[in-house]
Amino acid sequence: MRYHFKNAISHIAYAGSTSMMSFIGIGFVTVLLATLLLNHSFILQQSEFKSHAPTLVAFLKDTVNESKGRALVSQIEKSGQVLAVNYASKAESLARGETQFQDLGILIKEAFAETRGVNPFPASLKIYVDEELITRKALEQISLNIKAHDEIEDVLLTGQGQLKDRIRDSERTTFIAIGAAVVAIWFIIGSVIKKTTIARAEEITLMKLLGMVRRYLLVPFIVHGLFLGGLGALCGLGCFYGMFYVFKPQLGAVGFLSIYHSILIVVAGMVIGLLAGFTAHRKFV
Repeated sequence: MRYHFKNAISHIAYAGSTSMMSFIGIGFVTVLLATLLLNHSFILQQSEFKSHAPTLVAFLKDTVNESKGRALVSQIEKSGQVLAVNYASKAESLARGETQFQDLGILIKEAFAETRGVNPFPASLKIYVDEELITRKALEQISLNIKAHDEIEDVLLTGQGQLKDRIRDSERTTFIAIGAAVVAIWFIIGSVIKKTTIARAEEITLMKLLGMVRRYLLVPFIVHGLFLGGLGALCGLGCFYGMFYVFKPQLGAVGFLSIYHSILIVVAGMVIGLLAGFTAHRKFV
């Protein structure tokens, strides 16, 4: 065991300053990946704590009275993809605006009260859709179908619908980033081990002539890969935590990555290093 350890240390020492450069590269990739994971975690957190809101809001034209608006509610509710539709009159929208915008809402109500002017808030339909069972494309089609009614002025994606859209985009970006990070770390570790192997070519050839088994020659490659992947990921997480601590006042309620995510990043770096070392051994020894 002691000889395996010495051989592994010798293999790592051959890399020299190249190992330090690899730590910087792996650390940089880790920081970028951790930033995307933190953003994705924050969006998921918003989804968990956000109060239920309509998926779509359809604004009615000013010429549409309340009776026509409620009749339109019955038509839209007949769609199998719509769970419920709630009608909000102009007066209800004005009262909600006063509460939502506080002081500004009071000024709006005073300036545009029905006795002094025109109510600027249109009547609307709050449309609820089962977002867990529907795709983005289907949601857009529902929006187009609703907008096709003559009584509708515009349709907006709001509330949870908007948040679900952000989650889908974040998931897609995160998966692509994870794939790119794996390729980048694999390339960095593979390049360092390859350079070290070339530097030790004569020594490795001599050990093979002396009858050293392949397992003995494999250990330094595996240890080197684990060392680069694990320590590089730890350096990256350390830099990321330092940046997070500095900018925490601007981030507000955003929490740091969970211990699960942190451990997963380090373990993933070590696994990539192990596989890169094993591949380099099979290729060059």
